[in-house]
Amino acid sequence: MKNKYVIFLRAVNVSGKNIIKMAELRDLLSKQGFEQAKTYIQSGNICLSSDKDKDTIKQEIHELIANHFKLHIDVFVLDEAQLHQSILQNPFDPSLPGNRLFVTFLDSIPDSTRLEAFHKIDLGNEEIKISGDIAYFYVPDGMATSKLSNIFIEQKLKVRSTGRNMNTMKKMQDMLQQNILEKS
Repeated sequence: MKNKYVIFLRAVNVSGKNIIKMAELRDLLSKQGFEQAKTYIQSGNICLSSDKDKDTIKQEIHELIANHFKLHIDVFVLDEAQLHQSILQNPFDPSLPGNRLFVTFLDSIPDSTRLEAFHKIDLGNEEIKISGDIAYFYVPDGMATSKLSNIFIEQKLKVRSTGRNMNTMKKMQDMLQQNILEKS
């Protein structure tokens, strides 16, 4: 039985950099043997099914992008349960606007000393809560003026990360569910 996965690519199609055409990527993924490859918007959000494990998927997609697009992009792979849990474990009020509520995946659990120093930073009216290798944050004034960018988080915590707003997270969950229903 094939497993369902969500793939988040870090810093794709941002400010004219790391350009990857999603239609082209979907075709490449299909040729690589990934089934039901679907993308959402242009920022590197992918649903697919595969009998491969997460580490293999991560490596293969990274190599595929490096070889075809000549880009070295961080690849974050979540299975269906991880995606669902990351949404359920949101510590903020779920009625907050989804475009102001973010889930950021970290490539490792931050060092406790860095984490302690990070929590002492004055973020104004913004809030962040870190649980293991996931950071949740609320930016009431939006990301355009927020301190809590991926770069800021990466510099302070010495990790690699990629984030999505809650609207995108829920859309990816819906797409994964649609893939499951289509196969049933």
